[in-house]
Amino acid sequence: MIDIHHHCLPGVDDGPRDLKEAVDLCRLAAADGIETIVATPHVLRGRWQNTSRAALEQKLAELQDAIGATPRLILGSEYFFAHDMNDALGNGGIVPLADSRYVLVELASHAVPPLLEQPLYQASLGGWTTVIAHPERNLVFQSKPELLASLVANGTKTQITAGSLLGDFGPEARQCAWEWIEREMVHFVASDAHNTTKRPPRMSDAAAAIREIAGDDVAGALTRRNPAAVVENRGLEYDPEPKPAAKRGVLDRLAKFWK
Repeated sequence: MIDIHHHCLPGVDDGPRDLKEAVDLCRLAAADGIETIVATPHVLRGRWQNTSRAALEQKLAELQDAIGATPRLILGSEYFFAHDMNDALGNGGIVPLADSRYVLVELASHAVPPLLEQPLYQASLGGWTTVIAHPERNLVFQSKPELLASLVANGTKTQITAGSLLGDFGPEARQCAWEWIEREMVHFVASDAHNTTKRPPRMSDAAAAIREIAGDDVAGALTRRNPAAVVENRGLEYDPEPKPAAKRGVLDRLAKFWK
C-alpha cells in the first residue's frame, strides 16, 4: 500500500518527538503493509509553520537513512487552509504531495470556511488538484454531506482516514466514511498516523474492511492505485462522479460486517 498522509518526520509537529519514535512508527507502517509513505508535516498551522523545505528534506533523508530502504519516504505536507492558498502555492510555501500537482488540504474540524470553493477552483485553474484531508471528521461535512459532494463534483478529491472506517474517531465519522465510499465520493484512504500507540497506521485493517464491504477493486483503488497516481503525478484511475445519497445500501452491509 501507499500512504499519502502520514506524520512520520520527527520533531516538526504533533507526530514523533524524536528520531527513535519516527523509526518505530515507520517500521510499524512497513509491518502493516505500507511500502511507500508520503510524509505530510503540518504546514502553516499555528505553531507548526514548517516553511523551510530544505529543513524538511534533511529530516526526511535522516529518517530514511535510519530505517533503510523500506518503507520508501517521499516528502509532502498537510496544508492548513487559508484563502491565500494560491499565493502560498505560487511562492513555494506549500510542499505538494510527492512533488506532484496534488495538494493535501486540511480544514478545522468544526467548520468549513466561507467561499472555500473559490480558492480551490483557482488552484485547479493553475493545474493543481486539491485533496481534502479527513472530511469525515469535519462536523459541517458530517451534517451537510452535499456540500462535500459539490466540491467533489467540481474536481476536489477526498482522503478518508483508515481509523475512521474502523470506528477510531467515533460513530459519526465511521458512518460518513462508509456512506461516502458507497457514494463514490472517496479517492484515497490514508493512515494520518502520528505515533505507534494512539494514532498507529491501521491501513491493513481498513483495506480488509473495504474489501469485505465494497469489494477488491475499490479497496485496491483507494489504498494502492490512486495513491500511486499521486506519487507518479498522473490522473487518477478511480475517479467516478458522486452518487446521490442512498437510503440504506452500505449501512446494511456495514451492520452485517460488524456483527
